[in-house]
Amino acid sequence: MVELQRYVDRAKESLYFSGAKIDRHLSTFLSSHAHECESLGTEWAGRFKHLFLAGSGGSFASVQTAKYILDRVLQLPCDVLMSYELLWRKPLRLDEDALVFLTSYSGETEDTVAALRFAKERGAHTVAIVGTADSTMAREADVIIDYGSGAIFELPIVALILFASGLARRGAADSAAEELAARLASLPDVLRTTLDREQQVVERKARDLLHAGHLFVLGAGVLGPLAYKLAMSVVMENLRIGGSFSDACEWRHGPAEALERLRGDFIVLLGTDESREVTLRTIDFCRGQGCSVLVYDATDYGEVHPLLTPLVMNSHTQWLIVYSAILRGITDLDERVFMGRDVLGSDGAQWP
Repeated sequence: MVELQRYVDRAKESLYFSGAKIDRHLSTFLSSHAHECESLGTEWAGRFKHLFLAGSGGSFASVQTAKYILDRVLQLPCDVLMSYELLWRKPLRLDEDALVFLTSYSGETEDTVAALRFAKERGAHTVAIVGTADSTMAREADVIIDYGSGAIFELPIVALILFASGLARRGAADSAAEELAARLASLPDVLRTTLDREQQVVERKARDLLHAGHLFVLGAGVLGPLAYKLAMSVVMENLRIGGSFSDACEWRHGPAEALERLRGDFIVLLGTDESREVTLRTIDFCRGQGCSVLVYDATDYGEVHPLLTPLVMNSHTQWLIVYSAILRGITDLDERVFMGRDVLGSDGAQWP
């Protein structure tokens, strides 16, 4: 027990374990960048005809989540693409009337650097949301938002909500954007309170899943992208076991048949938005087939706006992954076997 706690304490210093200090990260960003992000929206209202969001890995989940939220408040058409897909798709709408937000913590992600350069070749205006101003993307983008912390998932989403709020002040977005931006201020306190509670039970959750060699991660609605991230770039990246994502609604359309012969282990993200009823049905079905189902329920966070629940839930699932990794003997959360080691990248790209 003492050794486990020692490793957890060390993990709290990891760049990637932002959940240990997410309340401070969010407070700092709101204090230092809120005006900047909102001012971009106010200044650019009516200037662009199309919005693109691009990222890879965990950053792709961030821009997917942001699109889900922005679709509720913007009339401006918005596409979200994996970074290389922007090049491969070559959308005709990507021109001088387009605004492109690209997010990468390192600012050196091979895919996203290429997407940035392609967008600039097409005449689009580019904004890089990066962890540091000392990076390729920060140097080459038209505008940078450097957030300077490990809150890689949350802060690009927050920046885009604030941008939409700025648009709303000029009548270029629904007033709901301003409400969402205002609700961000309460999240640091919610995170601190709920994470203090989570730390009392997370070891038990991790031990209950210690037998699993594969985890199915389900989520829907605004939590769908976070479930994708958890399965594809957290479970497999940090636990080094199998992970699969399915939309909690789409699970019924084919994948559910696997449970005729399989007793799987599930993590399900349950929101408070319109997806809740179908997700509950999926949870009941999986449990009825004898599966182990760990549910993260957004109702446990109090009066958080349904569209903002991913900004709280991400940190709770991070705590689970930290304990799970340590219990499996993976005690250095920053260490990677292939990523960042010139194995998966090309042309001198630092990441992956």
